[in-house]
Order: sequence, then C-alpha cells, then structure tokens
Amino acid sequence: MPDGRERLTPRVRRVLAMAEDEAAGLRLSEVGTEHVLLALLREGRGLATRALHELGADPAELSQRMRMRLVPADIAPAGPIGLGPDARAALRMAHSEAARLHHDYLGTEHLLLGLLRNGEGPAFVVLNGAGVTLSRVRQQIVRIMNEAAPEPPIGSSGAVSMLRDRRRPIDRLPDGEARDSAPEPERCGHCGRVRRAEWRFCAYCGERWTCCERCDTPLPSLPGVRFCPGCGIMVNSDDGG
Repeated sequence: MPDGRERLTPRVRRVLAMAEDEAAGLRLSEVGTEHVLLALLREGRGLATRALHELGADPAELSQRMRMRLVPADIAPAGPIGLGPDARAALRMAHSEAARLHHDYLGTEHLLLGLLRNGEGPAFVVLNGAGVTLSRVRQQIVRIMNEAAPEPPIGSSGAVSMLRDRRRPIDRLPDGEARDSAPEPERCGHCGRVRRAEWRFCAYCGERWTCCERCDTPLPSLPGVRFCPGCGIMVNSDDGG
C-alpha cells in the first residue's frame, strides 16, 4: 500500500480489498483500474456512487461494460496480489484530488476522481465512454458537499471557501452565544458533518448509519431508548446511531 494509507476511509480500504478479490478471480497478479472501478461499483454506498447516480450513470450498466473487457489469465499467480502501475497512479491522483479539495481524508469520491484524472486504463475508457468525465464528476461532488455547508463569511469566494475550511461546522460558529442559540444538529460520528434525517450514509465520508431493522429508516444518534421515526417501533440505541 502506498504512503498515505492512514488517510483512507474504511470504505476505500474495503474497495481496495474487493479490487484484489476481483483480480484474484481472474487469476491475475496485479490489480488494475478495471478492478478498482468494479469494486467501487460493487460497494455501492459511498459518495462516488451517489455522484454517478446523480449524473445519470447506471452503476450496473457501467459494471457490465467493464466486465465485458476483462480477460482472465490461464494460470493463477503464485505470490500475493498487488496494485498494478495504473492502479497505483490512480491512487496517487486520488490523493491529489483530496488535496485539491483541501480534504485530509481519502474517500470513494476521491478514488473515482483519481480513476478519471489518471487519463488512461480500462476504467477511464469505460467511464468516459458513458459520459462520466473528470470535470462533470468534480462539479457534482462539489455540489453534493456544499448542499449542507454553512454560508461563507463575507468576502469569501463561495464554494471554494466552504471546501477549504476543514473544521467541523460546530467549530465555525462565531461565539459561545451562537452555539447556545440553536439546537445542535445531528452529525456523522466519523467526519462530524451535519447529517440529514433521510440519509442512510454520510454524503461526505461515506460512513453508513444504523437503520431500523423493520423499515430501514435511518435512526438519529440519540442516547438511550427511542422510537423509530419511520415505523414507531422502540429501538434500543445504547451503542449509538
């Protein structure tokens, strides 16, 4: 794994492990961008998948197009499977995209951008062939991230200033009085961003939240026993939402 592994979100670590499984299933010794894309589409719960959906790209169709280009090897490798040159380059580009957005973590959205910014390889060809370009994905990810962002200070440059401030929203309140004047909104336990009641996963870091076992409604992060806002069943939440 290249330097910067500690910045990978749990979801991206899972995607890379799934990419190794994809390569192993084809008896290949290296993970290519095609395997990373397939794993990204299979995982299906991160910000990258949401961006693809909102751009009108069908993950199932993308996966089918990608699998049509796969060629299995005749003999399975004897040693461990590692990232190939294109996959390593895409991961480096993903780190660059995270830095470009002033993010100190690497999520599925950055991984998707890395596959596109790499500019070559099977994943790039399939994505571009479906109309999923680097500029379109960049714009969509910024749009998603700014949906719940606070208003920028006077004189700031709009969306860019929002992305540059990596502090949690609570840390950007002007003073203690402002903190007490409004109820604290629900936040993601992983990245601290404001969460929406209808979201089943964090739109910023991809963390999946606990949902009701009966109706699959996302449960708010409140201590103790509570009722599901969707079906009304009593839910024990001692371990958090």
